[in-house]
Amino acid sequence: MRKRKTGISPVGIILIVLLVVAIFGVGIAALSNQQAYVREARITPTPSITPRTVLITENPAYPTSTPTPLVLQMNSVGIEVKQLQMRLQELGYYSGEVDGQFGGGTRTSVEAFQRQHGLAADGIAGGDTLALLYNTQAQTFVPTPVPTPTPENNTLSSGSQGEAVKRLQTRLQELGYYTGKVDGDFGKGTKSAVTLFQKQHGLDADGIAGAKTLAMLYSDAAHAIVITPTPEPIRVLGGNLPMLVNKQHPVGADFVPADLVDLNSYCDSNLVKIKYSGMKAVREATDALLRMLTAAKTDGVTNWQISAAYRSYADQQQIFDENVKEYMNKNGLSRSKAESAARLTVADPGTSEHHTGLAFDVTVPGETFKFTKQCQWLHEHCWEYGFIIRYTDDKQDITGFLGEEWHIRYVGTEHSMNMKNSGLCLEEYLEHVQTE
Repeated sequence: MRKRKTGISPVGIILIVLLVVAIFGVGIAALSNQQAYVREARITPTPSITPRTVLITENPAYPTSTPTPLVLQMNSVGIEVKQLQMRLQELGYYSGEVDGQFGGGTRTSVEAFQRQHGLAADGIAGGDTLALLYNTQAQTFVPTPVPTPTPENNTLSSGSQGEAVKRLQTRLQELGYYTGKVDGDFGKGTKSAVTLFQKQHGLDADGIAGAKTLAMLYSDAAHAIVITPTPEPIRVLGGNLPMLVNKQHPVGADFVPADLVDLNSYCDSNLVKIKYSGMKAVREATDALLRMLTAAKTDGVTNWQISAAYRSYADQQQIFDENVKEYMNKNGLSRSKAESAARLTVADPGTSEHHTGLAFDVTVPGETFKFTKQCQWLHEHCWEYGFIIRYTDDKQDITGFLGEEWHIRYVGTEHSMNMKNSGLCLEEYLEHVQTE
């Protein structure tokens, strides 16, 4: 029997050699990686135990905080502004919403705080302002009194004075309504100019430069004066009967009597004092007045004064408005009640006897006329010179006015003597004559 061979074949030997070589290569590579790891470990620093800072983006719905150093001013937003608003609110300076937004209301509050504490009132909450605001020495808000509006910001009327009146006069002068002196004194001429301006611009013609009048005056809509034709003078003594002017028989705004004379230049100052410059009256009535006062002087009665004569429609409007205003201010009446009270002694524009140029208010300087010898002489003798006592207490229901001892009206001697003898007032007399 043959024996089996047990030796390794050549192929097996080759495989074993390759396996040994592969194992040796892996070992060498591992050793090399080990050495590299050790080398890197030596040069890498030990990691810090402090956690990383993470930037967190705030919700865009909330205000972005104002950076420090802290200065809070217009458009600043954030929690610091909220704290500022809350502190200002605690002290009474701020009444708005605590919203963390530095707007106009916050700035005004900061300015008020700064003013009250002697700081520069710039509305900026810087270091000094914030330090004092959060200090125990911070004061609560003390409101200052509101000043009374000046005429410049409110209303200009008779008696007003100052730069605002000068500007008013200058503007009226530029537009041709005012021809007087620019003196800052709101007098009769200024009021007439304001009244005319108001009439030509569709405003209430009260002669008071209030908000509407001033706004129009200084606007582009203000126009230069429009010259209206001069009305034809009326011959108030041209008829057979005396002219009647009262509440039932008014004259128009353009009514002007004919043959007016200036009393200051026409009358003898040694015979009668004319109280105001520019006073006028109809010549015939003035001549009768001078004859009467000359006769009084012969009787030893002197010291006469004329306080009123012809009045234009605008003049009467001014007087009526002033009386209404006085009743409202002194007596606390409503305008309608004040007008009713004023009408007992002052005629509405267009209804005054003074429009005729035939009426005079006769007075004594510095005395109440009713109790003077001049009053007594006038009531006894005026009839002889063509005058009547126009308003008496016993005829109030007919004339519509309380008695006025000083008010005389020229009607001519024919009518004055008839009225004296009959005891009729002018309204009654005219009705009686016309029905005969």
